[in-house]
Amino acid sequence: CHSSYCVEDNHHTTTPCSTMASSSAEEVLVLYGSQTGNSEAAAEQLSSLIPSKLSTSDNRTLTSRCMHLDDFLELEQAKWTRLVIIVCSSYGVGQAPIGARKFREVCDTILERFGYDDTTNDGKNNNGDKMLTGVNYALLGLGDSHYTTFFRNPTTFENALSTVGATRVGELGKADASGTGNMEQSKVIERWIDSIWKDLQPVIDKPMTEEEGLKLKKAHEQTWKLCLELYKEWKQTNYFALIGLFLPLGGVIVGILVHLYLHGYTWGN
Repeated sequence: CHSSYCVEDNHHTTTPCSTMASSSAEEVLVLYGSQTGNSEAAAEQLSSLIPSKLSTSDNRTLTSRCMHLDDFLELEQAKWTRLVIIVCSSYGVGQAPIGARKFREVCDTILERFGYDDTTNDGKNNNGDKMLTGVNYALLGLGDSHYTTFFRNPTTFENALSTVGATRVGELGKADASGTGNMEQSKVIERWIDSIWKDLQPVIDKPMTEEEGLKLKKAHEQTWKLCLELYKEWKQTNYFALIGLFLPLGGVIVGILVHLYLHGYTWGN
């Protein structure tokens, strides 16, 4: 794997995998949820190919990190990059697989609050000033048409992201575990990976503008705010603030004790 971090599907651990790039680099995140390992394998393949398949007009270095969708929310605090690639399956009755369950809950909440707007993702940059305006994503979904809930989880991701302003680039990948012949799941995945680069290239070709950076900052802040509403245990304790709060009180107590000592007050008999 050539990505900066690789995330184990079973242990949710994030470990260094390569040297971080210089300040002129741009990062592309590859996020996944995987129950059986197929989505994980595709995500790692995509991440490893990014430095060789994509280029920039100003010779910026492109780096990639590959991680669970849930780790992106909790550990990265939803710090969106300009381009994100998502690979995820459905599990059970249309549920999210391992590593994507909280991301699914966030998407469900978005759709509950804002409703699905099918006019936002028409391939044009007309998403206005929404929560994820400025975020571009490619989506490869896996599922099994043997079940009536086929593709429900990737569809929920697609609907939620587009509703709040994110722009999908490239074809929505649909890899069916029950597919046969030319539509066999592994063949669909390989075709999608081979063809997606021409759609990703225009997104990162030119350097990021200040306006794009501000939009990504807003996307991060608003997504993280929503996460903290849903998962209050993610709130970090500001220990420096607590120390600052108790230091003056400690000084007062010490001052009182010194005053009593100097004036001959003794404890005990």
